[in-house]
Amino acid sequence: MGAYWGLSARELVVLYAALILVPPVVRLLGPVLLRCRRIRIGADRVTPAELAALAGGAERAVDFVLADLVARQWIRVDGTGRLTTTSQRAPDDPLAVAVVLAVSFWRGLATARTLRVYLAKGTPFEQLVGGLAARGLAVAPGDAAGIRIACRVLLVGVVASTFAGGYAVAAIPVMLGGVLVLGLAELVPPPRRTIAGSRLLRRVSRPPGNRGHVPLVESPTRPWGTWR
Repeated sequence: MGAYWGLSARELVVLYAALILVPPVVRLLGPVLLRCRRIRIGADRVTPAELAALAGGAERAVDFVLADLVARQWIRVDGTGRLTTTSQRAPDDPLAVAVVLAVSFWRGLATARTLRVYLAKGTPFEQLVGGLAARGLAVAPGDAAGIRIACRVLLVGVVASTFAGGYAVAAIPVMLGGVLVLGLAELVPPPRRTIAGSRLLRRVSRPPGNRGHVPLVESPTRPWGTWR
């Protein structure tokens, strides 16, 4: 093999080995760094719906708002799990309004599972998760997705330059190792909460006497549960 970029074959292989390892390292360390975001002052003042989103994402928040509406008799659940509204008046909370409108839209055919699919990606609940992320309690889904895309693009660029430089045979073992590590990293689910958000959830899950100061705006009418 001849020189490339003024480097010998051995030096070039070492360089490509380092470059190939960059995408997996970024993929593994990126989510860890996302969880280390600093919490904003006063960010621990959360509503029950925000706590639900912090614990299980937008789907859990939908479950909580639905459970609260059922408890307040805004929505009725029949024996098959179908949902219907019981009032023409709109609730005050925008999240509750979104759930009531969705139930009305499906005209007695909606179930809790339908609402999760239909509302979890809806604007009110996306804004709920986005607000938690802006306060340093949750990890925005787009941030983790951006890291995955950046790592894939970086890996493709390094591999393409390896083949273009005529050093494919020497770089193939290292390249395959980088692809393998990056593929295994894809099996790890993206983080949902920051360290501060996880700490807040642990505090509110303690007995009242050991909880410390976690000021909630309101108390949930009933805990979020398992819905069909």
